[in-house]
Amino acid sequence: MEPLNSVSSKFEVQPVRVIVTNPNSIEPPSAWMQYGTSPTEIILAIAIVITSLAGMIGAIALLVQVLVPVMRSNSSQPKQ
Repeated sequence: MEPLNSVSSKFEVQPVRVIVTNPNSIEPPSAWMQYGTSPTEIILAIAIVITSLAGMIGAIALLVQVLVPVMRSNSSQPKQ
């Protein structure tokens, strides 16, 4: 019987299969993106536009949130 803390020195060798693919089977991106009609390119452009619009709307909302209280406090103070 082996002690519980002993390390077994048995190694098992398993064969590995290497699959070689043809590197020319994938078209270069310029071949399907050069005219701007690729679905991937259209989706990416729409995502960038939506993100930009959301950022601008958020910035305007924060600006209004800061400026409205300042403008109200200035209008309620008596002018000297």
